[in-house]
Amino acid sequence: MALFSRHQSSLDLHKEIGALRKEVAALGKAASRQGSSAYRDTRDQASDLYAELAERVSEALPVIRRRAHDFEETIRANPTRTVAVVGLVALTVAAAAILGSRRR
Repeated sequence: MALFSRHQSSLDLHKEIGALRKEVAALGKAASRQGSSAYRDTRDQASDLYAELAERVSEALPVIRRRAHDFEETIRANPTRTVAVVGLVALTVAAAAILGSRRR
């Protein structure tokens, strides 16, 4: 009788292991489907964001070009002021670097 109960316990254990394997496989498939779905959703959102960004940049590009041209014209019209401003910026950066190195 004891032999039969051990044999029965062993069969029950094998059945439970088999059921658990099936359940793990089903969970793996479900996780894979959800992962694929999340990937597609994220890809679609990134694509939409890129399209919107490209549209905004293309709309802003003429304004940026115009302002760059105006800036270039201002520099050409005022070379002395340009040199003074660039020099002042260079001095500011140098002073910030020196002060920053002293604090360390």
